[in-house]
Amino acid sequence: MALSEVNNDRGELRILENLDELRTDLADYIAELSEAAVKERGVFAIALSGGSLIDLMGKLCEAPYNKTVDWAKWYIFWADERVVAKNHSDSNYKLAKDGLLSKVPIVPSHVHSINDSVSAEEAADEYMFVIRQLVKTRMVRAKQRRCIWQLIISDLTAHHCLLG
Repeated sequence: MALSEVNNDRGELRILENLDELRTDLADYIAELSEAAVKERGVFAIALSGGSLIDLMGKLCEAPYNKTVDWAKWYIFWADERVVAKNHSDSNYKLAKDGLLSKVPIVPSHVHSINDSVSAEEAADEYMFVIRQLVKTRMVRAKQRRCIWQLIISDLTAHHCLLG
């Protein structure tokens, strides 16, 4: 149960009692946002980071979310990634794959990570090209020429940031 909620023009602040409550609240929020995005745009585009985020999102792998979320409509991107091999222990992709993506039925071609076999500059250029192609082909839609993501979420303990 949230200890405090403040609603104003700048958003909502919730102070939760423990991590389990945060996991549930975060799963509820993401599931609701996903459902609304799929209804409005046909897809849910989310950009992840690493750190403790994937652990906090772990409730999404459990009932009822694992059965009610329309995983086939999710498109996964990274808000930050280290330029290491995808199977490296420092890779945010590996963290997400092991902790979330391998546990829910997300379409593998909807998971967009950096190319780990080229330089950082080439990987960034390729990643930008992939995102532009997805928008150009309307696989992922930019609303009124704005952001394509419905949620960009960062490691909550390191950056204290959740954007929706």
